[in-house]
Amino acid sequence: MILNEFSYIAVPPRTGGLEEDVRALLEANGKDKTFRHVRDVAGANAAIAAQYGLDAEKCRAAALLHDISAVIRPADMLAWAQARGYALCEAELQHPFLLHQRLSRVIAETWFGVADGEILSPIECHTTLKPNAAPGDMALFIADKLAWDQEGRPPFYDAVSEALGRSLEAASLAYMDYMEVSGLLLCPHSLWTAARQWLRGR
Repeated sequence: MILNEFSYIAVPPRTGGLEEDVRALLEANGKDKTFRHVRDVAGANAAIAAQYGLDAEKCRAAALLHDISAVIRPADMLAWAQARGYALCEAELQHPFLLHQRLSRVIAETWFGVADGEILSPIECHTTLKPNAAPGDMALFIADKLAWDQEGRPPFYDAVSEALGRSLEAASLAYMDYMEVSGLLLCPHSLWTAARQWLRGR
């Protein structure tokens, strides 16, 4: 199991309560801020679920688990993925922390026992999105940005919130367009590029 492969990760016993177990794992590894973030994203994602008729519990579960791999150091994320023959894009090689979405899915499956694709798929693409994204994928992608992990109000908040009133696709594209135009995108991930093209074609 992936968490046991890194000696520096403290792995508390599971209780069976998802939020409690996420909190225990993150806080045991000094990721208190990450827990506050995922809890906020869970609230935002539940609100989006209600707005668009999605399964609120699945959206909440995906949000709680989306950053669970924060307990792994980025350099170790890269080494772990390379050792297993993962196909890596240039963005992941330059900025290994981008792998956290893929490894969070692995932890959700192997440690938390999640098998539902409607939970796992959003976790795996919450940073980049992906083409042919399902509503749940877009919901977490948007919730993660609106309830971001930095201080203050996101500079794109108004644009994305206004677009969310129209559709999940519009809100996803509004965020992507903002990041592209503002020059804040570190390095376009292959999934990001494909997802933006897909959204622009809809």
